[in-house]
Amino acid sequence: EDNINESGTICSQDYLFAENLFNDINRIVEEAFIDNGELKSCPEYTLMNQDTSDTDTIIIDFGDGNPDDCLLYGKERKGKIIITFSGKYRDSLSIIRTTFDHYYTNNNWIQGEYIITNYGKNQQGNIMFSNEVIGGSITTNNGTINYNSNMLKEWISGSNTFSDIYDDKYVMNGTAYGNSSNDQDFEVTIVEDLYIDQTCFTENYCIISSGNIELTPLGYTKRYLEYGDTTCDCNVKVNLNNSEYFLVINN
Repeated sequence: EDNINESGTICSQDYLFAENLFNDINRIVEEAFIDNGELKSCPEYTLMNQDTSDTDTIIIDFGDGNPDDCLLYGKERKGKIIITFSGKYRDSLSIIRTTFDHYYTNNNWIQGEYIITNYGKNQQGNIMFSNEVIGGSITTNNGTINYNSNMLKEWISGSNTFSDIYDDKYVMNGTAYGNSSNDQDFEVTIVEDLYIDQTCFTENYCIISSGNIELTPLGYTKRYLEYGDTTCDCNVKVNLNNSEYFLVINN
């Protein structure tokens, strides 16, 4: 096997791309509970209070794909994000389920289910969440990425200023698995907690500023992806058989 093989590199790149897209969705979901779009020209928000099962719905509508309709955070979007919830983001024991209705970002078609569960505060007084992607699918110009993840996040800073998600910081660990755009299965384990700094959203679209993961493409040698040294950038160092190369997370 070559130190740097094309299949393993595509797996690494596709994983980073999928992870980043769902971080973007997390931001949209969080903001939906703050102003319901009152401060934005797009998207259009519809809040449906059913009250029949203590579950309510927010529909976030990005329109039909006219580029002039909705350019949110520098990305062209269309379709709908549908959120059903038993409580708000910071409410203990709330469950927030997100699905997609022909939702595209920069012509990438996103499907699946994204679930945020609030477990309440830990012994340190920090709110704990699970973040799950179930049956995630991203159809790109290069093929389809299948993606599933099960992550645990600790809200370590910024929870006292809930109306401003851009000062929030988290640490995260967990696992993921999927199938890349070249039909290569892969598995991911976080081996050093990822540090999520949402102030990075104000500079670029990559919010994981440090931490390491182990990524194993089926049939190939595992490799380690290092997110950096707390700076806000989209560069990830890959270590494979004591050789190093860099990847840039795509938007």
